[in-house]
Amino acid sequence: MVLLKHWLRTIAMVGIIATILAPGTAQAATKTVSKVPARAAYVMDANSGQVLYQQNADKRYPIASLSKLLTVYLTVNAINEGKVSWDDEVTMPQNLIKLSHSYAYSSLRMKSGEKFTVRQLVAAAMIASSNSAATELGEIVAGSNAKFIALMNQQSEKWGLEAHFISSSGLDNSDLKDYNLVLPDTGKDEQNLVSAKAITKVAQQLLKADPQITDIASKTEASINGTKIFNENSCLPGKSQYKKESGIDGLKTGYTENAKLCFTATYTVNGQRMVATILGGDTTFSAMNKLIKELKEKYRLETTPLTEQRISLANGLATTVAATPVTSQAGVWYQEQAANLTTKVSTKLTPAQLSTGMVDAGDPVAEAVVTDTQTGAQQQVLYRAQRTTTLFADRVVFTAKHNVDRLLVALRQPSKSLF
Repeated sequence: MVLLKHWLRTIAMVGIIATILAPGTAQAATKTVSKVPARAAYVMDANSGQVLYQQNADKRYPIASLSKLLTVYLTVNAINEGKVSWDDEVTMPQNLIKLSHSYAYSSLRMKSGEKFTVRQLVAAAMIASSNSAATELGEIVAGSNAKFIALMNQQSEKWGLEAHFISSSGLDNSDLKDYNLVLPDTGKDEQNLVSAKAITKVAQQLLKADPQITDIASKTEASINGTKIFNENSCLPGKSQYKKESGIDGLKTGYTENAKLCFTATYTVNGQRMVATILGGDTTFSAMNKLIKELKEKYRLETTPLTEQRISLANGLATTVAATPVTSQAGVWYQEQAANLTTKVSTKLTPAQLSTGMVDAGDPVAEAVVTDTQTGAQQQVLYRAQRTTTLFADRVVFTAKHNVDRLLVALRQPSKSLF
């Protein structure tokens, strides 16, 4: 009995000593992320797509003005394709002038005959969440409100998103009925229904299409044609829910009675761009700060630098081009076992480039695949050409032609000996 008591005391002491020597291990095992006090949430690495948190992520909910993220993405995409210019000017139609005068639905009052550039409308949509600005962007891109809504749903289907849109602004049909903006064959109370995962992926695509969009979305106020507009994102510097440690620098807020408070936030951790969404909460801004804090405590980031490379434009040929990665680093998140990253950069040309034999400055020419050998997690990063160049050097083409000529000569020799 005495020996048993001594043995139990020894085990207890060993346990105490182990806890003292390795407190970090014990804490790491108990770190958890609290359930977000909202309908749904989703957090991902914007570069790799790695998911750090999800809660009811695939279920469709009302998202209010977060809808404008897809509207702005399609606008930026049209600009990148040369179909629209940032400096294009428009005057607002009367129904949108009327909407801009609504006390309930407007954040930027517009005047008849007043001109706005596409750049100003994007700023108004992203900073002040102007419903008139967002709707006009859709009409500029697609030619009509109905055609643009169809484009929103087509893009959602192409990306495989859980989403259904009936407005470019995020207003419900019950709000749009007085402004001739209700789509035919839609219900009187129908609204945009989108999952937290889906709208987070839309934000990811917007960041890829225009990495500088956060320069606009981070403004707490701005001026459009002399009228001041204000940002409702309470997590920005100088606002009531700002936390320096969160690092939030955008992206979009939304609110209706049905949707409640919705928020898609962008922030960085050690240079790595992140996107987080919370849908349908009452304390969404403080909940976002808490979520980011707990994820930082739960996860560690392993990064590897990505630098300029000389990319061979064709196998075995001497033609190369200097290429720059679209981001200066790749990263993998881990909880316990540290990541072990390997990087492989490979030429990756498009069918159009192979067909024309040309690579333009800014074109993607290669892809870096960064792999965590511990978990198999991967991140793909594009490399873009620094200058315009041809795929095949002139001397290589000349040599190839010369070789063909010699082959033809050799084939003719036997036929001559027959005569």
